[in-house]
Amino acid sequence: MKPAPRLTVEEIREGRDRTLKLQGTADILGLPTLQDLFARLSKEDIRLLAIDLSATGFINSPVWAVITLYARRPSNPTQVAIVGMPDRIRGSFEMMGLQRELRTYPTLAAARRDLGLQAEE
Repeated sequence: MKPAPRLTVEEIREGRDRTLKLQGTADILGLPTLQDLFARLSKEDIRLLAIDLSATGFINSPVWAVITLYARRPSNPTQVAIVGMPDRIRGSFEMMGLQRELRTYPTLAAARRDLGLQAEE
């Protein structure tokens, strides 16, 4: 059996907006990296955090927990948007009821439009 591709995260900065492009498998092995990343992001002034899952093959519940806890922080003014979620991930996302907590969009442009946010320079 072929091993699952390891998780890589690319962070794209556009003004006060961030896009995290997750690629590979977001499982327990990638959890420390994501926890450190979200801890750092929680200290920054971020207007929009888009999490691009278009190249992600799998996400387990501890990874969803890190994302959801970041979005739930009471002092967090950041808008969190999940973009490009593949159907193979959407089933578990909905089974856990996360659609009540996290907004999903087909693209970053659709998220910005819906949230009334223009791209920043």
